[in-house]
Amino acid sequence: MGTGRNKNYMSLNKIKTPWIMFLLVMLGLSSCAPTKTKKQLKEVHFQQAAFSDLKHWEYDCQLDAFQAFQKSCQAIIKRKPNKHISKLTEIGGTVSDWMSVCNEALNSNLKNNLEARLFFEKWFIPYKVFDAKMSNVGKFTGYYEIELNGSRKKTKKFKYPIYATPKDILKLKGKAHFSHSAINKGLLNGKKLEIAYTDNKARLFFMHIQGSGVIKLQEGGELKVGYHNENGHSYKSIGPLFKKHCKDKISSAVDMMVWLHKNPSAGKKIMEENPSYVFFRSVKGDSPIGGQGVPLTSERSIAIDARLYPYGAPIWVETTTPKTTNFPSFDYNRLFIAQDTGGAIKGAIRADIFYGRGKVAEELAGYMNNKGAYYIMFPKNIKIPCVYHAH
Repeated sequence: MGTGRNKNYMSLNKIKTPWIMFLLVMLGLSSCAPTKTKKQLKEVHFQQAAFSDLKHWEYDCQLDAFQAFQKSCQAIIKRKPNKHISKLTEIGGTVSDWMSVCNEALNSNLKNNLEARLFFEKWFIPYKVFDAKMSNVGKFTGYYEIELNGSRKKTKKFKYPIYATPKDILKLKGKAHFSHSAINKGLLNGKKLEIAYTDNKARLFFMHIQGSGVIKLQEGGELKVGYHNENGHSYKSIGPLFKKHCKDKISSAVDMMVWLHKNPSAGKKIMEENPSYVFFRSVKGDSPIGGQGVPLTSERSIAIDARLYPYGAPIWVETTTPKTTNFPSFDYNRLFIAQDTGGAIKGAIRADIFYGRGKVAEELAGYMNNKGAYYIMFPKNIKIPCVYHAH
């Protein structure tokens, strides 16, 4: 999973610094410090808030989030003290700024939600997130650990390969001849990169999108695979393409998979419109592994734009659950930990919720595409800017 995982589903306006500062003063965003930048690619605004501002904060099961946070702390403390807690962003302080909170988290044996809730309130300050247009509304999608049927050997039934990363990937990345369609046509044949084979090309395609999966082997047992690398071509969503090729009602990723599998010829054309291709590695132990390098926790791990936000940061989400065939929609207010990212997870208020594994997870993740807002939390000893620009 991790740093290159794609997602199926903002251009940001540039605003001159003096106008930004005036706007921030008018909005009362005074509990932060400005940052300087030469090149502005992505922009996010922070407004300091209180835990009482978080909708239904007192009703969440924060103990689950605390246990996910402990995993993040294990990764954070392994980095050098003077390093930023994440490689891709300068926001959120250094590892040394997080040592006290992580040491307490790792040495605590909290027993209930109240204790976990008080832990976060003791150590963190929540900040409401706004984008460049000063909107606090963004898009939330979902992902999961997909299951496929497969075999370690190629057969008439199991004929679609799951590839490991080519040794010369750095030379191949981004090259025109190294596209999705070229790989499907046999570009990697004979290179002994096949980890396993599966019987469903559509589900394999969605495993590329999800970034990880579990192969139920015909020989017995299962094989876990996770994102390792990609071909260097930009991800392109196939959702809009169904209007051209399909007259059926497509309401979710699950519908897409079913249609692509039943219509292999048109399905192949649609899937290859996305030139991106993902390579996998075998994963042992807990899975899937997120961009931070820690195992993800169902409905507690979240994928964010890692150029804006650091891994390990708690994020309070306020959105709604998807309405599906079997589940109604309702308010969804929950504490997550930023532990993953994705190729299409870009922007100030954009996130992907990890739903776990199995049929329920597949249904919820497949239908999830709702608007919402969030608050990101940083330790109290860290000074957070009013506005941050990613490079």
